[in-house]
Amino acid sequence: MQRTRYPERRRTTRLSLQIPLTVRCRLPEGETIDLRASTYVVSAYGALVLMDTPLIPGQNVRVINQMTSESAECFVTSLREKRERRFVGIGFANPNIDFWHIVFPRSGTRQAVRSSLTGGLVPPGFRQDNSSQF
Repeated sequence: MQRTRYPERRRTTRLSLQIPLTVRCRLPEGETIDLRASTYVVSAYGALVLMDTPLIPGQNVRVINQMTSESAECFVTSLREKRERRFVGIGFANPNIDFWHIVFPRSGTRQAVRSSLTGGLVPPGFRQDNSSQF
C-alpha cells in the first residue's frame, strides 16, 4: 500500500519558543484585565500560548511582548487543555507585522546545506562531485 503524502497546510513554519507575554482582555462587564502568559509555539501569523485563564474563541485581545514591550492586536483562535495545561491559540489581527523579530521560512521549504568542498551554502539536493568529468 502506497502512503499518500498530504500537502503542507501551514503558511509558515512554527518554532517552539518561550516568550513571556501579557494578554490584555476585556471582561463581559467591561473591565480590562492583564493576564500573564508565555508562548509555547510561535509563527508569523500568531502563537500557541500557555495561560491559566480561559478565553473565548473569537475574543479580541492585546498581546504585549514583555521582552520588547511591543504590543499587537490579536484574536483567540482555539482553546485546548492537555495534562493540566491550558493552551490558547492566538492569531494576529494584522499578520504583516514582525512581532517576534524572526524570519519564518515558508512552510514546506527545505533548508540549505553547507558544501563539504567550499563551505558555502548550496540548495538542498545539490549534487557535489569530487571528480572532474573530462
